[in-house]
Amino acid sequence: MKTNTITSFFNWLLLYFLFSNICSAQETNVVVLDSLHSMNYEELDSKYNTVKRKNPKKAILYAQSFLDKAKKEKNVIKQADGYYMLAKMNRDTIGIVYADSIISLTKELRDYKYPAEAYLFKAGRFGLKGQYELAMKELTKANAYANNNGNKDQQYKTKYFIALLKDNLGEYHETLEIFKSIEEYNRKKYGIDRHNSYEYLLSLYALGVSFSNNKKYDSAYYQNREGIKLSLKSKDSILYGEFLLVSGGINLSLEKYESARDSSLKFIELYRDKIELTNIYITTANLVLGKTFLKLNELEKSIKHLKKVDSVTFVSKNFFPPLRETYEILITHYKEKDDKEKQLYYVNRLLSFDSVIKKDTRYLSNKITKEYDTPLLLSEKQKIITALEASKKRSNHWMLGLVALITIAIGIAVFNYRKRNIYQQRFQGLLDQQFKDLIPEKTSGYRKPQEIGISEEVVNAILKKLQAMEDNHKFLTTNLTITSLSKQLKTNPNYLSKIVNTYKGKRFGQYINELRINYVITRLQSDPKFRKYTVKAIAQEIGFNSQDAFSKAFYKSTGIHPSYFIKELEKKEG
Repeated sequence: MKTNTITSFFNWLLLYFLFSNICSAQETNVVVLDSLHSMNYEELDSKYNTVKRKNPKKAILYAQSFLDKAKKEKNVIKQADGYYMLAKMNRDTIGIVYADSIISLTKELRDYKYPAEAYLFKAGRFGLKGQYELAMKELTKANAYANNNGNKDQQYKTKYFIALLKDNLGEYHETLEIFKSIEEYNRKKYGIDRHNSYEYLLSLYALGVSFSNNKKYDSAYYQNREGIKLSLKSKDSILYGEFLLVSGGINLSLEKYESARDSSLKFIELYRDKIELTNIYITTANLVLGKTFLKLNELEKSIKHLKKVDSVTFVSKNFFPPLRETYEILITHYKEKDDKEKQLYYVNRLLSFDSVIKKDTRYLSNKITKEYDTPLLLSEKQKIITALEASKKRSNHWMLGLVALITIAIGIAVFNYRKRNIYQQRFQGLLDQQFKDLIPEKTSGYRKPQEIGISEEVVNAILKKLQAMEDNHKFLTTNLTITSLSKQLKTNPNYLSKIVNTYKGKRFGQYINELRINYVITRLQSDPKFRKYTVKAIAQEIGFNSQDAFSKAFYKSTGIHPSYFIKELEKKEG
């Protein structure tokens, strides 16, 4: 299911908001005032929560004093609380260090809150950086502790984060049901205790975005309206700005452009002096306004806001995939104006943007391949550079250069056309099982058992064990060597090597690799969820030590790359 770029952006904003603070500080080496030492834990915690958004540096003073008090009293759980308070005030790696301190202190305890809360914190920070493999590892640990300790809140936090990650893979229908259950859980908590308004508001926000992703805009509008009402009743109108932003996105999707414009401008006006202009929320508002003014045919205003998106993105280093459309619009705009210098500038910005985020998620890699293929972008860049140089030099040889460019372009096009055809034939061959057997059973023409110095009885016994190993998929074991396998089969490496060479017709490493490739081809065809894995994750799943080793082995056996094979399978079934 394809969704609007704006609603996709709110998925990323949810990840950002769930695991970061609107305000945070980087200066943690502060001197704790003597007067704070006289306060008890409750007083320090209250002061911390009162100022953490408006005065982060002061919040760190309270947190550090809280931690010092706990260390002095050797109170482990309070120390963990102190580290957690400090972790939340630091966006960089220091926050991760504090979380690791909590884990080190509490991993042997059966505490209701820790260390699961620290694992959740780390998962959030890794998620913000697009390091989803690391985030999932931390979530798994958090969930295990939460389940063991019966902590429902942490179980639902884990559920929430996994749903957000699934949303970014496009599994909108599945995640809608998850967000419904989360909203129901938090609604019940809010009904019991009004202090739980923050979690309930956050679940309303997420459910509204999920409805929007599923194009159920009436339901999205209702959830957003309820969120705004509750937010305005709460202290400091928590999440009011976020609901305003979602209103802008929903109205843009509904083609209610004036309403989208008004909601976004209202957000900027409300928060102009409260948060930094480089904040991701301001970027979101500018993105909505840029697309809205484009639809209203107010091109100058649209370009003005999209340029702000570009500027803030590179200053803040918050490279969110849905921002990519900003550069496509800017490139198209300057191409139509025949302003090659600015067109080249934004092509280079887009290439830089891609280089940062292409490695982060499979979602992004697929999107780039389908919507704005990098080789075409590079080709376009070269054409612009060539045109600029020709214009500056006023060369009389422009016709010769043009002919050369056309010739090169035709050559590249022919080469790419032939390459695509060859790859397509190889892909189809795999599907039709017309490809050569990857693990051929060659028995005729080989030396007899006694000619390799092994008795026929031993040969047959080892061959049966090899067949059992293949049937049970033991070849998927990581770091499988001829020595480790020979131990499992209760033989010696020399015998095993000779038998594999003779009866399988290949070296041991080649034999194992091709078994794995044969297995992965079959599984990729039959298991849609397996195709959602990154190539690196697939490689690890089937026993390869690296993505590169897997890709080379796959290409050697099939003549195509695994990424191409997966992409074509998705197209065929899509």
